Amino acid sequence: MNSNKAEYISKQESQVLKGVSILLMLFLHLFNQMQNVNICNTVFSIGGQPLVYLMARASNPVAFFLILGGYGMYIVYKKGDAHRVTRIIKLFIHFWIITIIFVTIGHLMFPDKYPGSFITIIKNFTGYQTTYNGEMWFFFPYIFLSITSQWLFIFADRYRTRYVLIILFVLHLFASFLISRYRDNFLYPNYWIYNPVRYINLMFPFFMGAMAAKHHVFSFSQNFNRQLFAWPLLLIVIIIRCMFETSILNTFYAFVFFFLFLKTSRFQFINKVLVFLGKHSMNMWMIHSWFCYYLFHDFIYGFKYPIIIFVVLVIISVTCSMTVNVICEPIKKMCKV
Repeated sequence: MNSNKAEYISKQESQVLKGVSILLMLFLHLFNQMQNVNICNTVFSIGGQPLVYLMARASNPVAFFLILGGYGMYIVYKKGDAHRVTRIIKLFIHFWIITIIFVTIGHLMFPDKYPGSFITIIKNFTGYQTTYNGEMWFFFPYIFLSITSQWLFIFADRYRTRYVLIILFVLHLFASFLISRYRDNFLYPNYWIYNPVRYINLMFPFFMGAMAAKHHVFSFSQNFNRQLFAWPLLLIVIIIRCMFETSILNTFYAFVFFFLFLKTSRFQFINKVLVFLGKHSMNMWMIHSWFCYYLFHDFIYGFKYPIIIFVVLVIISVTCSMTVNVICEPIKKMCKV
C-alpha cells in the first residue's frame, strides 16, 4: 500500500461515498414533501406518517457532499492545488449545458415560464440565484468555498482543529438561525446577503471534511478490518436520525455515517454500482429535480410506488448524465480543461 492510500481513503471509496450521497439526494427530493408522498401508494407507516417520509430525514445530501468536498480539496491543497480554476470551469460547463438543455425543453412545454426575463437568465446562468432549479441553491456558495478554500485552509492550519471547528459551528448555528428566521421575508429577496450567509452556513460541514483529511479520520476507519457490526451500528444511527427533524444534526450525522460506512463489508457488485453512480453524481444533482419537480413531475410520480419511483428517477438521471457527458467532453477539450 502506498503512502497516499495509507493517509487518505482510496479514490474508489471516495466515489462509493459520492454514489451513496447522490442516492440519498434523490430519495430526499422525492419523499421529503407530504404533498408528493400523499400521491404515492405507501404501504408502511409509523405513528400515522409514511415510512418513506420519515426515512427522508436521514437523507441529508448537502452535508454529505460538503464533507466530501472539503475532504478532497484539503488533500489537493496539501499536494499543491494547480487545478482549482480548471475544476470550477468544468463544473460550470456541465451546469450550463444541463441548464440549456432543460430550459429549452421547458420553453417548449411552458413558454410563458422559460427562459424568463434577461435578469432571470443572468441570475441562473451565473448560479447567483437558481430560480430554474431550486435544488441547486448551494451551487454559488460552494463555488466560492472552492475558490477560497486554499486561503481558508492556510488560516485553519495555524490553529488547533478543535478551536477552528468550535468557531465554525457557532457561526453555522448563527447562520442557520438567520436563514430559518429571515429566509422568506428578507434573505430570499436580497440574494446579495443570502449567498454570503449560506457561505458561512456551509463552512462547518466543509471543514469537517477538511479536518477529517488533515487527521486521517476516514482512512483510520477504512484501515480497520471490515466488521459485520458496522451495519447494525449504521442502521441504529439512521433510525435515530429519522426520529429527529432538526437540521442541526445533519453534519454530525453525515460524518458518523461516513465513518461507519467505510467499515462495512460490501459485495463487490454494490461497490461497482456505487462507483458508477459516484462518477455521475455531479450531473445527477443538476438533472434529477428537472424530472421530479419542474418538468415531468406527474410522469415520475405516476409510477405510484416509492421504490419504483426512486429507481425510475435514478435510471433517468444516469441516462441523461451519460448524454450530458458526451456533449461536454468535446467542449472541455476545446477549452483545454
